[in-house]
Amino acid sequence: MTRPFGVVMVSLHTSPLAQPGQGDAGGMNVYVRQLAITLAAAGHPVWVLTRRDRTGQRVQDLPVPAVPGAARARVVPVPAGPATDVPKEELPRWVDDFAAAAPGALTAAGGCHGDDCRWVVHSHYWLSGLAGLAVAGDLNAPIVHTMHTMAAVKNARDARSSESEEREAAEQQIAAAADLLVANTPAERDELSDHYGADPARIRVIPPGVDTSVFHPDGGAHWPGRSAGLKVLFAGRIQGHKGPQVAIRAAGLVNRRASGVPAVQLHLTGAHSGADKLDLRALVHAAGLEGQCTDSGPVSAQELAEVYRAADVVVVPSFSESFGLVALEAQACGTPVLAHRVGGLAYAVADGETGRLVDGLDPETWAQELERIVADLPAWRRMGQAAARRARTFGWEAMAAHMSEAYEVLSAER
Repeated sequence: MTRPFGVVMVSLHTSPLAQPGQGDAGGMNVYVRQLAITLAAAGHPVWVLTRRDRTGQRVQDLPVPAVPGAARARVVPVPAGPATDVPKEELPRWVDDFAAAAPGALTAAGGCHGDDCRWVVHSHYWLSGLAGLAVAGDLNAPIVHTMHTMAAVKNARDARSSESEEREAAEQQIAAAADLLVANTPAERDELSDHYGADPARIRVIPPGVDTSVFHPDGGAHWPGRSAGLKVLFAGRIQGHKGPQVAIRAAGLVNRRASGVPAVQLHLTGAHSGADKLDLRALVHAAGLEGQCTDSGPVSAQELAEVYRAADVVVVPSFSESFGLVALEAQACGTPVLAHRVGGLAYAVADGETGRLVDGLDPETWAQELERIVADLPAWRRMGQAAARRARTFGWEAMAAHMSEAYEVLSAER
């Protein structure tokens, strides 16, 4: 009889239950959550190990679809450090405690242990990778790792980035030790080899997916800002690396040059994150954008889909992105995307077909692209149908099937 095959995901610094766009939660949270749910629906038991960040925290089931015989996906809080929110920069000190407590937490949550189990460990982000190596050793399991972002890449592309040598060294260690590295795009595969010397034979490109049951063109639309002019949306964490300041300055330039009614209305949805606290009010004032720029906190996926549908253009001016799920979600809703030509964004957006890619992050260049859209809005909107078609090719089910196949190969080898 085939031994049970389970997946232990390690997401140390942020839970898949967290609200994307707030704190340290973003595309990685969506990735871990949707992959866990889809794998469980396909019959694999899944346990997601995350750091306990509040007292009284208990094991929680993710809402796996009602598939006959499908296993559950469970989020398991692991004690490591204080049961409170801890800045991500302080979490490295608790990695060893997390790794030591993880096997016991897994067993207590109903996960089997020892030779009667067939496991694969899949870690996400460098902190989880360090812990995951130890967890995989304890379980005698192969380890798969997804970087999501890389310190060497961020430091190379963003002059304001200050990712630590500790992180770069850890990612080097993980790249050398993991049985398989999952890259979101061919560009990320090349970055793993170029920056960390990872063996191409141990890298597999598996793009993320999009939940097309939520993000699709047919549904309600709600614009939370003012409606006069081109409706431009920025969705994501409010931090310098994501580039909301580029969007604000570009929109300001467009409106200064426009005559009469402001040409652009900008809305930003998300919460402040990271050490570089952007002063949105000061940025908006400096851009002369008072009255043409609004902002709101993070919203649910269903609400975000309505905002995507109402927008004319979604801007993604990130300094680097391993993929950029916002760009994919927006396209799935039929809204073309204006994105920085970098990393996974150059893969997610088909330039000239589902949106446009912008070289560099000079606000003047972005302003000119927005003016180009304003000058021929019907042509821009016609790309919406192609955007929705492209997004439908990125499904979580297909992604989970490719991941499951990779797990099976590694498990059989082990």
